[in-house]
Amino acid sequence: MQDFFKIIISPMNKLIKFYRFLLPFESLTIASNLSFSEVWQKLDKIIEPPKTLKMALQFKKSHKPYEGTLSGNTFQIRRITSSYRNSFLPQITGEIHSQPFGCCLKIRMNLHLAVMVFMIVWMSVPASMGVLTLLVWLVDRSIGLIFLPLFGMCIFGWSLSLIGFKIESKKDIKFFSNMFGS
Repeated sequence: MQDFFKIIISPMNKLIKFYRFLLPFESLTIASNLSFSEVWQKLDKIIEPPKTLKMALQFKKSHKPYEGTLSGNTFQIRRITSSYRNSFLPQITGEIHSQPFGCCLKIRMNLHLAVMVFMIVWMSVPASMGVLTLLVWLVDRSIGLIFLPLFGMCIFGWSLSLIGFKIESKKDIKFFSNMFGS
């Protein structure tokens, strides 16, 4: 039974790592002169609890720029955007580490898991069809270049997620650098 799982899991892990390479993410480390408690207080001032579906439907104006959780030395947040929706908004996870002269914030930004799964499926289907039609085209060139639009769909999906994510992540990077940077 273990051999069966190894046969199935190993290729899936490789496929996930490959698509993870293609999907956008950001890592950021900020060294700050502020103490752990000062960083914690600043984070507490900018983070509100996540909204439930009922609260989200009330369309209340948020007073804080981020929503999420802050516990121990970690936080999981995302920026609140009231004037527009962006599926590629970064999901931010971070850790606060005390140091002799201040502290260090390690921040990682990823796509939301549902968006990531959707993008992997979106890019997998036309990519696999494109590879198959490319192989057929190499054997019989009379079918035309039908694989080009399929690869174009992959490039469009990748660039859409990359550009949407990078625009939003730059705002978050600037915000955190200004707030906690030395």
